Amino acid sequence: MDRCKKRGDVTLAKLSAPIWAGLTEKQERFAHLVADGQNFSAAYREVYDTSDMSQPSVWREAHRLSRNDKVAMRIAELVAARQEEERLQAHMRAYRVTAHLEEMMTSGASENTRLRAAELLGKTVGLFAEKAPEKKDDRSLAELEAELANRMAKLKVAGEGGPKD
Repeated sequence: MDRCKKRGDVTLAKLSAPIWAGLTEKQERFAHLVADGQNFSAAYREVYDTSDMSQPSVWREAHRLSRNDKVAMRIAELVAARQEEERLQAHMRAYRVTAHLEEMMTSGASENTRLRAAELLGKTVGLFAEKAPEKKDDRSLAELEAELANRMAKLKVAGEGGPKD
């Protein structure tokens, strides 16, 4: 494939990051496309010339490329980096929301606004979480077996009252 294969109106060569140690440009682009969520076959078709290949051949070659140690490590690295970025973005959003609620709690226009901000802040730290009381079962094994036998007998009786074949 040439360096100018288009993806929309932007060339893939421009989308690709610098080539990772030991990968070809096509392997690097394949890794990025897979990390971006494309399946192996779609990524393979976008990077390589598959016009003379049957569908099973594309599947086989895409799978083979994905199993290449260097390519697989690069995909894992890209996915991990994306997950870390998403985790950091989630923390930043939570920080901004919390800061905004704190501001509203201290200088909200009305008492209702300030109370609602305080309530929401309390919920973010689990202050108002209802906890079910722990249920402690002090029954012995013999008592549990007797209860189980009793329940099974009731189910058997209820099952016998149904329609017959």
